[in-house]
Amino acid sequence: MNKKTYNLLEDVISASGRWTALEVVNDSIYIDFSDVQLYNISYDNDSNLSSGCEISIRFAENSLFSIFYNNDEDIEFIKEAKGLDNNFLIELNKKLDEGQFKFQNIDFSNKLCENFQNELVFLDNINDSNMEFPDFILSFSCENLAICIGGDSLNFFNNFESLNDNDILELSNQWSRHYLDYWVKKGSKKQLKEDDLCELSPLEIKKPKSFLNRIKNI
Repeated sequence: MNKKTYNLLEDVISASGRWTALEVVNDSIYIDFSDVQLYNISYDNDSNLSSGCEISIRFAENSLFSIFYNNDEDIEFIKEAKGLDNNFLIELNKKLDEGQFKFQNIDFSNKLCENFQNELVFLDNINDSNMEFPDFILSFSCENLAICIGGDSLNFFNNFESLNDNDILELSNQWSRHYLDYWVKKGSKKQLKEDDLCELSPLEIKKPKSFLNRIKNI
């Protein structure tokens, strides 16, 4: 992934996204998000779906995962873990803090963690002999928690299909076009079906002034 893609993902995931699952399988960590502003191809064929995608991010090799928190009640959801030993799945539904979601930013990670008193380490495979940090890192906050996750391998998936830079850019463009179309047609005979994700961020459509009124205001 290039830096532009990381920046794009930070925006489209944290703008309205929700953290929905955490799965650890051996040295791999899967973290899932819903209501991501990448276009959901299935939306056109199913009125019960949102236009936003679900996206899964996989970290592996030299991996780490920690949750930072202040109060024990904020990590009660961990009791819902399903699995054995070090392999488990946790399903949850936590709203992300917009703008507090960063890839490849150590300074952001450190500042984020400073706001919390406690750390719960799920996975830490960093080699203590050389203290090499993973090649890829992600940190974000949601509902009184901070999450730090990393690994030497990083992959993105949508419906089990791998996403590259071009895929992510195209899905983002498709969602933006849908969002504009949704609000332009809102209240008209061509109004699109109700979309909860679009409704989260209403777009104010201003009617253009006539040419004569424009001249009067000059």
